[in-house]
Amino acid sequence: MVMRVVSVVVLSLLVAITSGCGETEEEKQFHQQLLDKALNDGTKKAGMQFLQENAQRDGVVVTPSGLQYEVLQAAEGPQPNVLSQVRVSYTGWTVDGEQFESSVGKEKQPVFTVKDVIKGWREALLKMSPGARWKIYLPSELGYGARSPGGMVPANSTLIFEIELLEILPQEKADQ
Repeated sequence: MVMRVVSVVVLSLLVAITSGCGETEEEKQFHQQLLDKALNDGTKKAGMQFLQENAQRDGVVVTPSGLQYEVLQAAEGPQPNVLSQVRVSYTGWTVDGEQFESSVGKEKQPVFTVKDVIKGWREALLKMSPGARWKIYLPSELGYGARSPGGMVPANSTLIFEIELLEILPQEKADQ
């Protein structure tokens, strides 16, 4: 697993360094093939398979972007906008069930500006109201894409999060 991630990183760096340096058309095609191979590795394929199967489950909603979600606890009320700061409780897993991050049980739950979170979170948060708890399933393009944020999350990972929107902070509170 680690070797695969290292291989993808090294391959991506080689492509980035050598691309655009007066390449012939054949060299460009070769570099594109290397990049395509790096972006369609086993991690990506396993995630795509997981999402195909998950989309068939009752209660799972699939949006046009590919975000999948299920509402665990509904809530009504205002929804954040992209400039809102929100306080959330969350846990994240890879598709093989490994938990890689969690704010649950911490003294203070984190605050994020909606525009600054990964695309899948942004899309979900913009549909949620305080008190809502959702489980979201993110294809790699809505997560960290072809890069690894480190640790237990390889590049091209499909990710699963359980997110509870605790509050939308008023502007005065958000500035503090």
